[in-house]
Amino acid sequence: MKLVEITEPPSLNTLIRRFGSRRLPFVLESSQSNDGLGEWSFFGAEPFDVVVGRALSELREVMRPWRMSNDTEIPFIGGAVGYLAYDYGRRIESIPNAALDDRGIPDMYFGIYDGVAAYHHKSGKLYLIAHGFKEPAKDIIKRLRGWIEGPFEAEVKPMSLGPWEWNLSKDEFARAVERVREYIASGDVYQVNLSRRARCAFTGQGLDLYAALREGNPAPYSAYLSSGEFEFISTSPEQFLQKKGSQLVTRPIKGTRPRSGDPEKDLISEEELRASRKDRAELLMIVDLERNDLGRVAEFGSVHVEGLFQLEHYRSVIHQTAQVKAKLAEGEDVYRALTALFPGGSITGAPKVRAMEIIEELEPTRRGAYCGSVGYIGFNEDAEFNIAIRSLHLKAGRLDYQVGGGIVWDSEAESEYQETVDKGRAICETLDRICQP
Repeated sequence: MKLVEITEPPSLNTLIRRFGSRRLPFVLESSQSNDGLGEWSFFGAEPFDVVVGRALSELREVMRPWRMSNDTEIPFIGGAVGYLAYDYGRRIESIPNAALDDRGIPDMYFGIYDGVAAYHHKSGKLYLIAHGFKEPAKDIIKRLRGWIEGPFEAEVKPMSLGPWEWNLSKDEFARAVERVREYIASGDVYQVNLSRRARCAFTGQGLDLYAALREGNPAPYSAYLSSGEFEFISTSPEQFLQKKGSQLVTRPIKGTRPRSGDPEKDLISEEELRASRKDRAELLMIVDLERNDLGRVAEFGSVHVEGLFQLEHYRSVIHQTAQVKAKLAEGEDVYRALTALFPGGSITGAPKVRAMEIIEELEPTRRGAYCGSVGYIGFNEDAEFNIAIRSLHLKAGRLDYQVGGGIVWDSEAESEYQETVDKGRAICETLDRICQP
């Protein structure tokens, strides 16, 4: 392995532009560090292999020849970067095919990257890492330095939006909420995450969108990916899975209140969230679900909960969270752990499979990468993935985003609808600001 330290690197905005404009790029960025989250950001482009639409077991086989240890402090020194779409869950569980697949993007996409750049937010240092699997490591480092230090002129094109079209109107969403409550009353399910999608015509570049959204809605698990056919953007606050050595962590979010910019009003929102029996019950249900999922691959007795009902503050919302931790059992690996937990309980419901069936019935279009997971699996099999909320798809001139929330028996249709509005506010306000009508 060859590692080069750059003590005075370009700004994050510049790194995003320089890497994001290359072929098949990725940005995994912590545009907001929160409670110890988001110490590192990673950048790369031009993978030496791509794995599309296949099973995680096949990705394991592709990665097997390159397996190696990591003796540095840098969490990710190269490997697979990409996403699992929410609909990858159909490869894990038997779910009906009722919702329309009108995006046509793969259920799984990963590039395999030898050369990567890792930015440490606390020190301000940038590290370039290469291994030389397919070409000499020194050549890869030279190419990375050229991208960072060579001549470059960012091409920012005008952006414009057409009118938004929702796949569920306010009234249709309200009826869907009531249908979920009927299922809860009949004992079918305890909770269902229900979402709705907005779509419009768009002209412009996805990288410009990401650059604007990371400013308007900073988050510890932001991501930009381009496959050449479509682009995916996420400014997510939620961690799906982190694996360091044998340690596993998942951090579900349940419970949201808007922020106003007025500290006194925000304190009132905090107290409302702490006092909400509905939100506390939702989080407890999902924590129990995640404990069960982790238990499938964890060492017996190692699953435990930390930071229950902790509040996290972001620019436009306050979230209630918890951490569920475990030790990976002997004979298990990161691919089995991802399969055991996917898709995340906070964006499905409980029981998970029945909730996924109800989502399929009530949401008219498939979710795509929304509520899937974006992240990395290192050559050493450490990994970190987000829950891909606060996200946008861009393909063939069509842009969409999706917002949702957990429905329980105490849910009221009006407040659930308002929660989707609150969650989408940062995206909408940023798009309205940067785009021509």
